[in-house]
Amino acid sequence: MGITSLPPDSEGLACDEVKVTPGRVTMILHATRRFGICPLCGRPSDRVHGRYSRTPVDLPWQGTTVQLTLRVRRFFCETTACPQRIFAERIPNVTGVHARKTCRLSAALEAIAFTCGGEGGARLAARPGMATSPDTLLRRIRGVSLNRDSTPRVLGVDEWAVRRHGNYGTILCDLERRQPVDLLEECSAKSFSTWLSQHAGIQIISRDRAGCFSQGASEGAPGATQVADRWHLLDNLRDALVRMLDRRHGDVQKAARLVASAASPQASPPEKRSPSPRRHRPSTAAQQLRQARRSRRLARYEQVLELHRQGVSQRTIARQIGLNRETVERYIRADTFPERASRQYRSRIDPYAGYLRQRWTEGCHNARQLTGELRPRGFDGSYLMVRRYVARWRTDVLETTGSSAGCAGAPPCVRTPSSKRVGAMLLKSNRSLEPHDAVLVRTLCGRCPPVGKAARLAREFASLVHRHQPEAFDPGLERSQQPGVPRELRSFGAVVKSDYAAVRAALTLPWSNGQVEGQINRLKLIKRQMYGRACFASACCTPDEGSITGRRQRDSVAGHRIRRGDADVAMMATIRFRPAAHPAGPQITKFAGEPFRSDPERHGYEPRARPVTAESP
Repeated sequence: MGITSLPPDSEGLACDEVKVTPGRVTMILHATRRFGICPLCGRPSDRVHGRYSRTPVDLPWQGTTVQLTLRVRRFFCETTACPQRIFAERIPNVTGVHARKTCRLSAALEAIAFTCGGEGGARLAARPGMATSPDTLLRRIRGVSLNRDSTPRVLGVDEWAVRRHGNYGTILCDLERRQPVDLLEECSAKSFSTWLSQHAGIQIISRDRAGCFSQGASEGAPGATQVADRWHLLDNLRDALVRMLDRRHGDVQKAARLVASAASPQASPPEKRSPSPRRHRPSTAAQQLRQARRSRRLARYEQVLELHRQGVSQRTIARQIGLNRETVERYIRADTFPERASRQYRSRIDPYAGYLRQRWTEGCHNARQLTGELRPRGFDGSYLMVRRYVARWRTDVLETTGSSAGCAGAPPCVRTPSSKRVGAMLLKSNRSLEPHDAVLVRTLCGRCPPVGKAARLAREFASLVHRHQPEAFDPGLERSQQPGVPRELRSFGAVVKSDYAAVRAALTLPWSNGQVEGQINRLKLIKRQMYGRACFASACCTPDEGSITGRRQRDSVAGHRIRRGDADVAMMATIRFRPAAHPAGPQITKFAGEPFRSDPERHGYEPRARPVTAESP
């Protein structure tokens, strides 16, 4: 690579000399144009007034700082009416007016700032030789001009958690351009309708089934078509199935036992032996802890039922006992005490479970021997894996017979799946289910006809949503209100009927809230990068107004952006929202954070986030 290709603008600059010193490369350049352009009147002039030197920093070369020495001329403006008598020649492709860095170095630092923020970006930029400060990166982000777009035609709206279970805001996205448009500081029908009334021209609004968005859209944009999100429809359907299965927890347990007993091979009855004293293995600390927790849950369950029989409301029961209201409602719905479902873990032994059960029933209870028999069959696990897998069978037999001689008749270890897992099974077709899950669904639907009817209706509704079949929507709603349908499905059908237009539009239009959910995930990433210190703060305030300065400015989530001009960058940074009491219109805002005195990751704490406004000290 020749020296002539090193300057940023090889056509407008010529290299006079290159000086190499330890840690720095200096390039002396001069402009080759014969005249300069007046920045006010735009007229060319070749009358030179004088010369001076500018020293902007350029991109590093192999980790070495590169500094340009530009010999710039001053010109007289020969236009009589122009107030600019003397001007310096501009080199727009190299550096800006009064800039201390070249354009390409500024673009590189801006990209780093938008990706990593202030503190992280400064650390990253120092590695290749672009040393800068966190405050400089923040100023570059705040100096980026936003593209004030026209009102979107298709709008997606959803809520996002400023603080989980505490404060929620609203995110608005342009579904056609695939980028966020605005953030509202609160999640309410009033704020949403106010925003819509100030942005006329929206034709389609995609939303979830929250009442505040439906009401806000009806008030702020009554002529817009509302589209219910299809994923939330199916999620509400699954929740209805889960509530039904919580009420029929006993039927699920019986079906799981039948499936487990049918799957285990029948062994010949063991020889009669003289009764031996029953041996009890001492419970481990983990078992004792699980039993104690179950006893506490059972006591709370009985207390909830007792208060419910006395006529106490669910809200009062939840406040008195200290439970979530949904938990109280689930306890009241359930016919029996809902046991906590054990976690289902996949193991490398699962493909060989049938062979292990067969050998165990035949009387082979040596884990090492079983491991050796599994090796030729392709098992690549360890002996300890097999030992832990069969330990539950051995424990069950010892507790029931007092001796390992009765292991041939060991009952299978039955794990009742959770209501959520069974609800997901009921929504799938038989071809999509695992063989064991398909047997469980058939057994449960055969033993409990209302569950079978609910499963058929749920699969029909899910199918018409997936295939966009609006012609099957009305008959499906009518079937959900027939006698014999569980009350949870009837309630779901009634709620869907109350939002009939939006649900039917979801079956005919291609729009959904998938993009909005993705933008919320990006927003969560931004927020969590600051370990809870992110909050709203106006970037239009000057430092004198008490905005974000000093250490607070460096700790702010500066590199977080939603959009920058027409380019959708890697992460979200600058966001706009309209404060409720601000009469001047939308403000450009950024996430800002509270000052901190130590590292949250090292000390394991999460500073409390609070909004920083112009009135904050």
